[in-house]
Amino acid sequence: MLNCDTARFDGKNIALIYVGDNSGCSHVRLRYNAMYFDGIDTGVIPIIMPVFTFDPNILAHCKSIVFQRPVSTTHVEIVKRYKALQPKYGYKMVFELDDLIFKTGLGPADKEDGIPSYNMSSQRINLDAIQNTLKDVLPLMDLIVVSTDYLKKAFEKVFGVNNVMTIKNVVPRYLWNYPRKGDITEDLKKPKVIYSGSPTHYINPIPPRAPSPQEPQGFPGIAGKRGDWNTALCDWVIKNVKEDKIDFICMGALPFFWEPIKDKIKFIPWANSQTFPRLFMEQMADFSIASIVDNEFNKCKSALRFTEACATGAVFIGTVFSANDDSPYREIHPECKYYDNWTVDQIDNMFWKLCKKEKFNEIRNWQYNQCNQADFWLESSKHMNDWMNMLDSKDTSQFI
Repeated sequence: MLNCDTARFDGKNIALIYVGDNSGCSHVRLRYNAMYFDGIDTGVIPIIMPVFTFDPNILAHCKSIVFQRPVSTTHVEIVKRYKALQPKYGYKMVFELDDLIFKTGLGPADKEDGIPSYNMSSQRINLDAIQNTLKDVLPLMDLIVVSTDYLKKAFEKVFGVNNVMTIKNVVPRYLWNYPRKGDITEDLKKPKVIYSGSPTHYINPIPPRAPSPQEPQGFPGIAGKRGDWNTALCDWVIKNVKEDKIDFICMGALPFFWEPIKDKIKFIPWANSQTFPRLFMEQMADFSIASIVDNEFNKCKSALRFTEACATGAVFIGTVFSANDDSPYREIHPECKYYDNWTVDQIDNMFWKLCKKEKFNEIRNWQYNQCNQADFWLESSKHMNDWMNMLDSKDTSQFI
């Protein structure tokens, strides 16, 4: 049952939400939720704010303020100003974060920590500066909300905090509402396979540029990196596309390592966060795949690609790590896991077993059931209560 009693009776009914960007991250973590909660009666109205406000009429009705990724020096001053006004207005201050933006120190020395070098964000983000900013910001927050237990563990270790709450990434049923697929009656002969990950999982090469008035020093260029696709699954895709054994769909951007097969695959340019679910579902893919490598950034990530596949009835294949059990895809069906040290032949052997009708139906139906049993829907009671607790509860200790 949704916990909204205090929201109704303490005279405060606004939750201000300051998003960090307009990307899929802000939609999955905050915008989709705010949109849904604005349409139901909980006693709290989440408002996505385009600018910071200190209007006393608004703050007087403010129950909580959620800051997504406030990690700049400007953010520090703004947060401090809200903190100074907190005793007067009595709102709760919440720090919200989805991805790792500092070094955890939890992994082995030979693995990348923080944002990996194949993620373009690493080219512009100073992790040491952010870490110092977090030391100033986090003590001002009543609650820290993250997307995974591993990221929670990292916050607790690095910053010594004990007010961290995990709210898993979920998908809105109001967007991922395609009819449930029925069982197949024959083995899959030429399966349809989709990849929908963002370009942050690799770097396409950028050629050097000569000096110009806009760039007096020129630009040295960036070499392409396979990044998270530095596993045998990358070569498995190339092999099976070349041999015409699968219909392959790539959404978003085309990685450089699939350029040789671009004329034999279906490429769909990236869509915005509102149209992406329908576009994904319309492909009617049999399988959804994702490749990641073993590093701290990926250990902190959620299994959102798996959740989306479950919602749309595509059997999900993802990487687990041979060195530890910290892959976000450890929760997928056991027969759909491939290890990061597997060969193309090992993946091939696993894949074609999954194409047998009995096995395919068994796993797809298991995934459909996970949507309800593991609370993958935004509309589930667990997620809605977690979100209300973030916005509303004064005492968060019971939810940590």
